[in-house]
Amino acid sequence: MISESKLKDAERIVRITMILILLTAGTSKFFSQGGFFEYYSQLFQGDLRINLAPFLVNFYLELIPFIEILLGLALLSNKNKVYAVYGWFIFMLSLLFGHYILQEWSSVNQMLSYIFLGLLCLILPNHSFWFSRDISS
Repeated sequence: MISESKLKDAERIVRITMILILLTAGTSKFFSQGGFFEYYSQLFQGDLRINLAPFLVNFYLELIPFIEILLGLALLSNKNKVYAVYGWFIFMLSLLFGHYILQEWSSVNQMLSYIFLGLLCLILPNHSFWFSRDISS
């Protein structure tokens, strides 16, 4: 049987991983001098089976770095953890959908790993505080 303390440690590692993914991705997009936006905006204007209105795609592409930073910061809070994890699911599913539209099948498959990270974070118990361990059973 795995102790509750070890499960809480595992949750902390998963959540730190999610936070680093989000904050790194968000800040790299902010510092790409528009490269992220231009690249994906152009891809979505290509010959695709599903065509979305360019203003919707561009609006969402503009929001993505802000969403990533906000979700990363929200995951720092135990109080907001559940909401942040559901936000993570919605965000990752939107990215999965985008990669599906672009017919990037390997990216679609890779997105499943991010969904599983969120599932782990959701089901594992968390410590009361970031910098202390709840010692129990």
